[in-house]
Amino acid sequence: MSVALDQQELHRLFVAKADGTITPEEHERLGAVLKGSAEARRLWFVFQDAEAGLLAWAQKESQRREQPTGITSPLFGGDKAQPRGGGWLRHGSALAAGIVIGAVAWGMWPKSLPVENYPARVASAVMNNPAEIMRTEATTASVAVLTRGANIVWDKTGLAPAMNAPLSPGVLKLQSGVAEIEFFSGARLCIEGPAEIRLVSAGEAFCQSGRFSAHVPPQARGFKIGTPKGDVVDLGTDFGLDLNETSSELHVFNGEVELYQPPTQMRKLTTGAAADLGQPGAGRILKADEKAFAFSRDLDARVTQSNRQALDRWQAGSARWMQDAAARLWLDFQDENGSRSLRNTAARGQDIGAGSIVGCSWTEGRWPGKRALQFRSLSDRVRFNVPGVYNQLTLSASVQLHGLNIRQSSLCMSEGIGAGYLHWQILHDGSLCLGVGDGSRRVGTNAEPVVWQDYISPVIFTPERFGQWVHLAAVYDLEGGEVRFYLNGERISRHPISQPVSLTPGLVELGNWIPAPEKLQQPVRNFAGCMDEFGLIARVLKDDEIRELAE
Repeated sequence: MSVALDQQELHRLFVAKADGTITPEEHERLGAVLKGSAEARRLWFVFQDAEAGLLAWAQKESQRREQPTGITSPLFGGDKAQPRGGGWLRHGSALAAGIVIGAVAWGMWPKSLPVENYPARVASAVMNNPAEIMRTEATTASVAVLTRGANIVWDKTGLAPAMNAPLSPGVLKLQSGVAEIEFFSGARLCIEGPAEIRLVSAGEAFCQSGRFSAHVPPQARGFKIGTPKGDVVDLGTDFGLDLNETSSELHVFNGEVELYQPPTQMRKLTTGAAADLGQPGAGRILKADEKAFAFSRDLDARVTQSNRQALDRWQAGSARWMQDAAARLWLDFQDENGSRSLRNTAARGQDIGAGSIVGCSWTEGRWPGKRALQFRSLSDRVRFNVPGVYNQLTLSASVQLHGLNIRQSSLCMSEGIGAGYLHWQILHDGSLCLGVGDGSRRVGTNAEPVVWQDYISPVIFTPERFGQWVHLAAVYDLEGGEVRFYLNGERISRHPISQPVSLTPGLVELGNWIPAPEKLQQPVRNFAGCMDEFGLIARVLKDDEIRELAE
């Protein structure tokens, strides 16, 4: 074959392989070509690089379009199940981008240059174009992170960030409790509610009301806090701000700060000094009172107590769900350290028994005393056999996702490809997918082939959400004719069931997937993160019940 014909055929096979539509015969042919041709292997790596760039762009676009809180989508709105095999570009904008990027990549495909020159040519084109790098690279607007807290209650009219959530510029209203924020500059701010603060940048905030205690290391020198009665520029110190209704005071516990209250002249306050912000330019210097800001000094004790209370509430709630008449599988992950099985605590799930842990390691869950399994390598998984036929099923999981570096990440997937099998997973763009096999074929038979109906949520996992504990739920309601997805107790999307199929999970895996045990090569579907609770309930949970699970 000619070089041009070879390249066209390779490109077609590459695309089919990437989209999952490649036939066994094509897969065998592709393998033979890659094995026998160094040029083909290099072109395969180039194609993979171009695809990675497209995935990064899709991630960025999804992040830009999705609001940081309160994800919404039109209910039904024509968002029907999508047959599997149609590729992973599921939204119009991403598809358009794929066409453009694909055309550019194919336009750059070498027609006459030796293939050895092509990787260098692509690298040069990208590295010499910073705008292209920024356009395709995932970015973030975050300036700080919520690191610790005790009994936090956010005002319902504003943002309600989760623990370890990156924070973008904007207003936070703390109704009660104590929260600690670490700015990317290194400054640390402890807040006691009720309080209101506006994050401006990694080196600046505006405190409207409340009490604040700041620690500013040398690396964050110049950190600025604005207030309604003046601005404070820190020169590397510890200080407190009391912006309550009766008075506004600045207390310097260690180091030095600059106080700006135009039109009066800038004042410097050093260790042990305090100032009444309500009297600009007053000559009287007050004495700093660390006891007034004890909330920041005893935060460790408060956090410990808050975590203990949260664990107690979870244990009481979990005990109730174990007794639910429809609970088929309930995993609390409170097994003994080193255990290689995961106990099914559902009172009516005796026929399912314990699951086999493969590869996973034990770690800490949402709170001290709460146990979890960590999934790190492509071998990690937990295997269960779930017999029965189900027209209604609710899947619930508490997870901490560490990243998305593969096409699909399994949450709970039936082994193989068959009618009634379920595949609950996280897609590469951060959306949830519940796939249901539609057809009569089982593995090893020659009956009607299975068509997968994929129900896909809006994007929920962006880089900002990596490392956070979240509660996920999916409801399959054949009788009601819909699939629903939930994030942290709130419904984020609904989808009409396109083809009525009863679910028969069979042999399932948490955190991984085996399509066919007899095959030598298996697709990589491993989940990268931690899981500390999982439930499979053979009924439709109401919105308030799922909210209770999440809380």
